Amino acid sequence: MEIPTALKKSFPLVKSMEIPKLSRLPSNGKSIIWMHLRSGQTIAEQLAPVKAAAPAALIVVMSDIPNDLEALAAFSMLAKAYCNTHAGAEVLLNIASVVEQGGIWIGESIMQKLIGGAAPAAPQLDLAIGKWAKVLTGRELEVAKAIAIGLTNKEIASKMHITERTVKAHVGAVLDKLQLKNRLQLALLVKEG
Repeated sequence: MEIPTALKKSFPLVKSMEIPKLSRLPSNGKSIIWMHLRSGQTIAEQLAPVKAAAPAALIVVMSDIPNDLEALAAFSMLAKAYCNTHAGAEVLLNIASVVEQGGIWIGESIMQKLIGGAAPAAPQLDLAIGKWAKVLTGRELEVAKAIAIGLTNKEIASKMHITERTVKAHVGAVLDKLQLKNRLQLALLVKEG
């Protein structure tokens, strides 16, 4: 896959590597892997082999069409950053700096949702944390976990051998039972729990 222009400009020594060759990277936790997502596979399917080959590497996930659920899925797989493949050189340098210092780069959109009222009210959250899984049926729990790793309704339906309509019903029931507003809140809750 071709290396994005801004990435080449920011890091002239960056090179494309096949997954098996990632095991040659130093295991000191200083190597950054800039991983360009491919379509047709879940984030879990793409990140798991990278994490297995280079467990100490710092992974930055780059997406051609970034979205919040995909970002959450990347972070649930222990990525250190998630950004647009077409981000400018200055942004990429900032991302590298944050990640190298042990931080996590969260884009503005998802940060606004986390800070700007996307979290459930404190009493609702207290009710849900530690107990949220107990109020769900087995199928609802399975759907909640699938949402947390970034699967779409269609992917969940295929995986569980049910219709998309049934998935939507499960998602609605889960959100109602846990008093959550959206899939983002659900993904955050599952990740924390």
